[in-house]
Amino acid sequence: MHNQADGNNNLGRYLFATILPIIFLCFSLALHCYDQIQHYRFTKTEIEGVQTIKTLYLALTDLQKIRGLSQIAHWRNHERVNLELTMLKEKFLARFQEPGWMSHAHQFDLKKESRDLVTRSRLLFRLDSSEKNDQPLLFDKYSELITDILQLMQLAASHSNLILDPELDTYYLIDVLDLEIPYLAEAIGRVRGMGSGLLAKKEISQQEKDKFYAFHAAIQARMESIENAQNIIFKTSAKLKNSLQLLPPDLNGVMDPLLRQCQCIEGKITCPDIEPEAFFQLATRAIDLLSIPYEKGIIVLTSRLSSRQVDHLWHGGLIFVGTGMAIGLLLYFNRAFYLYDQKLHQQMEELSITDQLTGLHNRRHFYTIFPRALRNALRHNEHLFVGLVDVDNFKRFNDAYGHPEGDRVLYAIATAMQGVLQRAGDFCFRIGGEEFCFLVSEKNQQQALLLAERLLQAIISLDIEHTGNPPFNKVTISIGLCQVPDTADAVLEQVMASVDQALYEAKKRGRNKVIFFEKK
Repeated sequence: MHNQADGNNNLGRYLFATILPIIFLCFSLALHCYDQIQHYRFTKTEIEGVQTIKTLYLALTDLQKIRGLSQIAHWRNHERVNLELTMLKEKFLARFQEPGWMSHAHQFDLKKESRDLVTRSRLLFRLDSSEKNDQPLLFDKYSELITDILQLMQLAASHSNLILDPELDTYYLIDVLDLEIPYLAEAIGRVRGMGSGLLAKKEISQQEKDKFYAFHAAIQARMESIENAQNIIFKTSAKLKNSLQLLPPDLNGVMDPLLRQCQCIEGKITCPDIEPEAFFQLATRAIDLLSIPYEKGIIVLTSRLSSRQVDHLWHGGLIFVGTGMAIGLLLYFNRAFYLYDQKLHQQMEELSITDQLTGLHNRRHFYTIFPRALRNALRHNEHLFVGLVDVDNFKRFNDAYGHPEGDRVLYAIATAMQGVLQRAGDFCFRIGGEEFCFLVSEKNQQQALLLAERLLQAIISLDIEHTGNPPFNKVTISIGLCQVPDTADAVLEQVMASVDQALYEAKKRGRNKVIFFEKK
C-alpha cells in the first residue's frame, strides 16, 4: 500500500507539473489568439469602412455635379445639360442600390440614413417647374443633401473603427480621405454651383458675394490642412513620399485659374467675361483631379490595412505554433522526467525489498506479501502454508570454510529454492542470517509437505561439503511448516511463532527434516 501511495503521489506530482503549466499556456494562447482575432476583425472592418466612404465620396461628386448643372439649366435651357442631369441622377440613385452598399449599410447600421437620403434625393429630383424657379432654395436643398452625405461618411468612419486606427500615418490618411478631401471637394462644388449660376444670371448681390467668398476661402483653408496632414504622413512613413501625393502638381495648375476667376466673380479683380459652362468645367476639372489622389489614397490605405491584417494572421499563427511547440516540449520533457523518476523509484523500491546477497526478497517484503498471498489463496479455495528454513550448523561452516564460502552457500541455497518454488503463487525470502522463508498455496497439507521435501532434496543435491554437519557431512537444511488459518485476518506473528516451533522440532529430531506444526 505504501508503494502504491508513493506511485500515486509521483503521478499526482507529474500531472500537476504538466497540466497546470499547460492550462496557463492554453490560457495565454487563448488570450493572445483572441487578441489577434480581434485585431484582425478590427482591421477587416476598417477595410470595409474604406470601401463605404469611397462609395459615399463618389455619390458626393455626382450630387455636386447635379447641383452645378441645375444652376446652369435654370438660367440657360440646354438640352445637353438636361440630358447629362438625367443620367447623373440615375447614376446617383443606382449607387445606393448596389449589393455592396446595401451590405455595408446593414453592417454599419446606416440603413435608416441611407433610405432617408435616397427618399429626399428622389423628392428633390422630382421638383416641379414652379419649385425650380426658386433657384436659391434648390441650391440650398442640394447643399443640405451633400452635407448629409458628408456626415454619413463620418458616421461610416466611426462605425467601421476608422477613427480609432492605431497607427499615426494611416490615421491621418483616413482623416484626409474621410474629412479633408470630401470637404474640399464640397467647397469647390459650392463655388462651382454658385459661381456658374451667378455667371449665368449675370448679376450678383453683396450677400451673394459674401457667401461666395466664404466658399472660396474654405477651399484655401482645406488645401492647407491637407498639405499639413501630408507632411505628417511623410514624416511618419517616408516610403509613401514617392507613391502618394494628396495635392498633385496638376491640381495646382487648375486651382490657380479657378481661384482667379472666383476673385473676378467677387469683383476683386477685372477680367474678361467668363462663360458659366467654362467656369463649371474648370471647377469640375479641379474636382476630377482631386479624385485622382483620393483614389490613390484609398488604394494605399486599403493596402496598408490588408498588410496589417495579414500580419495579425501571421502573429496569431506564430503564437499558436509556438505555444503548441512549447506544450509539446513540456509534455515530452515532463514525461521523460516522470518515466526516469519512476524508474529510479522502482529501482530504489526494489533495492529496499531485496536481499543484496541472494537476490531474494527480504523480511520487509515478506510482511507486505503475506496478506496478499493469503487473500489470493482464499479466493482460489486453497490453503496458505508458511515454511521456515534454517541452514544446519551454518556457524560451524563459516568457522571452518570462511565467510566468503558461507555467502556462496547462501546464494546457492537461494537459487535452489527459486528452482523449486517457480509457480506464480510461490514466494521465497531471506529473512535474516541463514534463515529463509517461503509461502505456497496448496489444496492440502500433503501437497505442501511434498513441496517441502522437494526443497530439502534440492539442497542435498547441491552436494556442498560441510564436515561440521555430521552425520551428513554436507550442507543440509531444516524446515518448519505451518498452515495459515483460513481467515483473512490471520495474525502473521502467531503464524511465525507456530512455524518456529516446527523448525525447532526439526532441529531437535536430528536436522535435515521437514516438520509440520500440529496444534496440541
